[in-house]
Amino acid sequence: EIVLVPQSVSYLDPLMKIGDQIQNGKKDVSVKEKCLAVLKRYGLAPDIRGKYPFQLSGGMTRRVLISTAVMEKPKLVIADEPTPGLHLEAATRVMGHFREMADDGAGVLLITHDLELALTIAHRVLVLYAGETIEEADAADFAAGTLRHPYTRALWNALPQNGFVPIPGTQPYPGEIPAGCQFAPRCARCQEVCRSGGPVPDTALRGGRVRCYFPEGGERP
Repeated sequence: EIVLVPQSVSYLDPLMKIGDQIQNGKKDVSVKEKCLAVLKRYGLAPDIRGKYPFQLSGGMTRRVLISTAVMEKPKLVIADEPTPGLHLEAATRVMGHFREMADDGAGVLLITHDLELALTIAHRVLVLYAGETIEEADAADFAAGTLRHPYTRALWNALPQNGFVPIPGTQPYPGEIPAGCQFAPRCARCQEVCRSGGPVPDTALRGGRVRCYFPEGGERP
């Protein structure tokens, strides 16, 4: 019911042929036919079943990993950075496959650093900073300008089409997490309570959630 599409293509067994990995060792005719249909769906030739992972390109191995996921009709797909190293066309195609899985009824949890690409398929977006969830928003909130957390807005403004605007500083390293809000040293809205206060409040706001003392478009809790 739950399948993982891992970040690294080394997840594939280098000593096992692709067909056996997609079919999970099953040999019956119906599974073989389904494997061929899945390969065709993702633009992979039937003869790939007899090849080993090292004989495939990066984009092909990514599609093989997705193929292993859809063979079982999962209820939940966890995709961990599924597009690194792919050119835009291939990455867009891979993301489209995840959108198809969601449209077929599966839940898809996509973990990625590529905000722009994620927004092409996502319904809801959770933004993390220094290991902590700081905002939950509809994907439409980004283009609509109704974001809540200053860091989320900074991510949006840092995209090339939005001005490529950087913010000073870096995320804190493990063991160097500051008191109060972790984003405070970089935040233009920072007040004294942000630096020295207790746990930052997690607040429902405009159909989403935000972890911030002074969220954009809201009052201090």
